[in-house]
Amino acid sequence: MRSVMPILCAALLALPSATLGQASPDEQAIVELIAAWEAAFNAGDGAGIAALHADDAMLLPPGSEAVEGRAAIEAFWQSTIEELGVQVALTTSELESHMATAIEVGSYVFTSADGSHVDHGKYVVLWKKVDGDWKLHRDIWNSSMTP
Repeated sequence: MRSVMPILCAALLALPSATLGQASPDEQAIVELIAAWEAAFNAGDGAGIAALHADDAMLLPPGSEAVEGRAAIEAFWQSTIEELGVQVALTTSELESHMATAIEVGSYVFTSADGSHVDHGKYVVLWKKVDGDWKLHRDIWNSSMTP
């Protein structure tokens, strides 16, 4: 039994941090970027949102064609923010990084200025490490509410 304990301890230390419920440095960096995205949206800053995306990023919004490239993404989000006039709250339920990519699964809630519920749904984001920085690469979402 004593000879097994050092091996077991070494094996546990070798497990990925996500398995133990701790975010890796890459995952922590992405968590901070998610907060920056939410803050930019809530500040009405389409350019700030677009800056978090890779040059070749693509949005896959519901009921619309794909939106490709940072300039088009900025225009999309600025228009959406102005049209909806809502605040967003994001909740990440899964986040796992794999070398130069990461996958995020989460949910969103839109509320109006008076705090009333407008919409809620879910999303998947594919993150990509570009020149050492994490960027949104692909983003798809849909409402959980009945049309």
